[in-house]
Amino acid sequence: MMNDEKQYMVLLTRPLARTSGEDELHQLLNGAGIIVEEVPMITFALPPDLRELDSALERAARGEFESIILSSPTAVNFFELRARKLGLLDAIRSHMRAGTIGEATARELDRLGFEIQLPIPADAGSREFAQLLSGYDLAGKHVLLLQSQIGLDTISNALHDIGAIPERVTLYHTNGPTPHDAARLIALMQSTERPDVIAFFSPSAVTQFAQTLTGTGLLDNLPALAAIGTTTANAIEEILHRTPEIVAQKADQFSLANEIIGYLEMICYPNSN
Repeated sequence: MMNDEKQYMVLLTRPLARTSGEDELHQLLNGAGIIVEEVPMITFALPPDLRELDSALERAARGEFESIILSSPTAVNFFELRARKLGLLDAIRSHMRAGTIGEATARELDRLGFEIQLPIPADAGSREFAQLLSGYDLAGKHVLLLQSQIGLDTISNALHDIGAIPERVTLYHTNGPTPHDAARLIALMQSTERPDVIAFFSPSAVTQFAQTLTGTGLLDNLPALAAIGTTTANAIEEILHRTPEIVAQKADQFSLANEIIGYLEMICYPNSN
């Protein structure tokens, strides 16, 4: 528990679609006496033109791909939304194995009844996923890679390197914060009650955060920064030119919450063992 002299605040930058006042992250932080604020730095939407996506899903339902790879819970949610809309989910599930990045994504696919047969990196990093792909018999096989329009090239390049035939299709669009949320962020960072920790959950959120605050002078005096995994931590270093003070040992809410609590307790009680 934090001390009574100061109530610490943590700012979450993840999309509201992933948040809930009852989720594990909120429960752990609130239970430690920490205030949680949320200002989403990214928003998601289906592509404005669905023809390419729908064609790929129809081909997947016909068994034209060996595997399908989804790299985030958001990707799984949009995949389910569109596949169900087209009445193709059962056919796709019966024709191919699935690959994921991260345990949270695997749980979402498991919920849909997919068998996970490709690797799940412990840190949910695309680079580790790419290294592990070489151990699978994908040479000459068609692989459907469903990502955001700004998804990394890492997996696609790795599939090419091992002789697979990846087809990368935009599943959803990642956009920046709404004008309202951008204004809220600036106001919060300018207030006398600024957050003590800012938590990031993706490289996209780091990018949009930096763009929102560019020109305000607020990027020069940021509080402690927290990353849910090494990929996001690397983005913080590259974009904000800061080494994050807090990096979750595992890319999940439990680990991130406990790392944040441990950091703030260290500030409260710097001489404790």
